[in-house]
Amino acid sequence: MKIAVVGATGGTGRKVIERALVLGHEVIAVARRPEAVSPAKGLTVRKGDVLDQHSMLNAITGAEVVISCIGPPSNLSPESAAKSLGNIRAGILTIAANFSPGRVMSEGIPNIISACQRTGVKRIVMQSGINLSNGKELSLINGLAVRLMRSIFWKAIQDKSMAEQALIQSGLDWVIVRASVLQYAEGTLNYTAGPLARIQPLGALPFADCADCLVRAATSEPEWTRKIVNVGR
Repeated sequence: MKIAVVGATGGTGRKVIERALVLGHEVIAVARRPEAVSPAKGLTVRKGDVLDQHSMLNAITGAEVVISCIGPPSNLSPESAAKSLGNIRAGILTIAANFSPGRVMSEGIPNIISACQRTGVKRIVMQSGINLSNGKELSLINGLAVRLMRSIFWKAIQDKSMAEQALIQSGLDWVIVRASVLQYAEGTLNYTAGPLARIQPLGALPFADCADCLVRAATSEPEWTRKIVNVGR
């Protein structure tokens, strides 16, 4: 399958590319800075800005499915996190990004949707966060944790919620993947995923495991179509 990965230079996006290539898929990496994407067999790199609808149209042309990994920028690369800075600084910068998320998702996702509709792409998978849940499917304690996060990161919730609603109303074969807290760590492929899955919102999940779930949603889980999937520990 030919997969366009939007947000290819982020923590999840890089891992989605790696996982999709390992599984034998062709990948189009879409990034504002194409030079930041390492070349690989089966990989095509295209310049694309989610806030520019025309560039997204060109970027995903020829894809069969789109995976969106866009989100509030933390200005921290995976390489930086791996070099002694560790998950503490990564977490701090991610938290800061969620306090001031801008409108990357609420404006970017509609542009991706429009590009899909105009190029004939039927399936789109969007990475979101478990703090978009109302917590009712989780345990009492985890539900309280989600509601606390919603009150703290309300700006990011608002931005992502607008993006989710745009996708739900798009008419495409969408899947929304709501991930728990993510971390730079080795993937295990040992995680819980599915509609209404009871996960731990604060149980850190490696980006690689979230990426595997996104690739599954795009290629091998037809029963997830037009559903919201939780992924975490």
